[in-house]
Amino acid sequence: MTTTPIAPDVRQKPDAVIDNPINLPKKTTTQLIEAMNRDVASLFVLFHQYQKHHWVVSGPQFHDLHLLLEEHYTAVHAEADAIAERIVTLGGVPISGPTAQIERGYIDEEPEGVLDIRQMLSNDLFANQQILVRLREHIKLARDLGDYGTEHLLKSHLREQEARTQDIMHLLEHETLDEILDNATAKKGK
Repeated sequence: MTTTPIAPDVRQKPDAVIDNPINLPKKTTTQLIEAMNRDVASLFVLFHQYQKHHWVVSGPQFHDLHLLLEEHYTAVHAEADAIAERIVTLGGVPISGPTAQIERGYIDEEPEGVLDIRQMLSNDLFANQQILVRLREHIKLARDLGDYGTEHLLKSHLREQEARTQDIMHLLEHETLDEILDNATAKKGK
């Protein structure tokens, strides 16, 4: 037996902004919702990228990287969730569909397939850096518009984002120990 799906009864269209319980003007919330929806979209693109890297990482540092990437995608998901909930508080609808997230996000989706670990981490670093730039812009926007609650929320996520970015930067640093070992091996061979 086949059933026909029931047409959804949409209570609030995706781009509609309704009155909010915290008495911020609609002009203010409309600007912030647009900015934060782009943050949510980009965080979900990064979430999926981290998750993919977690699944496919290999090599001698597999276990440590596997756990670190899981920690990162879990944190990114929690941040996207908190920002999405703030969007609802402001009277908006958080962006939720994968296609819409890719279209509205400001980071590019990584191509399918398994990349070299350094390339994957470089892509993660670049995506994190782009999110940092936008979070700083959106913190300033919230402050300038007088929404100190959103400013505070985004500041806390900024610091977490900075810490993850620093983690990745450390992983990509040139290892001088490799050079020392290579030089020692080369000297023994002479």
